[in-house]
Amino acid sequence: MMNELQVIERSGQRVLLTNQLADSYGTDTKTITRNFQRNSNRYIEGKHYYALTGEALREFKGSRQFDDSLKFTSVLYLWTEKGAFLHAKSLNTDQAWEVYDRLVESYFVKQPRALTEHEQRIELLKLSLEH
Repeated sequence: MMNELQVIERSGQRVLLTNQLADSYGTDTKTITRNFQRNSNRYIEGKHYYALTGEALREFKGSRQFDDSLKFTSVLYLWTEKGAFLHAKSLNTDQAWEVYDRLVESYFVKQPRALTEHEQRIELLKLSLEH
């Protein structure tokens, strides 16, 4: 199931749409939205989610292929790994915890950062000094 998720990134990190999160956790978007509203004081924008509106939302929708369900969306929530964890915690179902574990292992995989040219030279220098 995790291989079927379309990879979406925001600010250099992988995120999930509300419908992706709901599908993964075996629930619906209304449950995710209610869960978020009931616990909104626990979620921090930029840490647990991004809320896209206005021009940012138009750019985001224009840069990707989405189904028509997002056509009339005025606010689009993108859930970070930490936000997905909070949903798993508050949903507190076996499936939510199991899927969260798989998300961490296969979707929210930390991508190695490419070394800068300067860092590459330093690494080469270190290797040459070791021999």
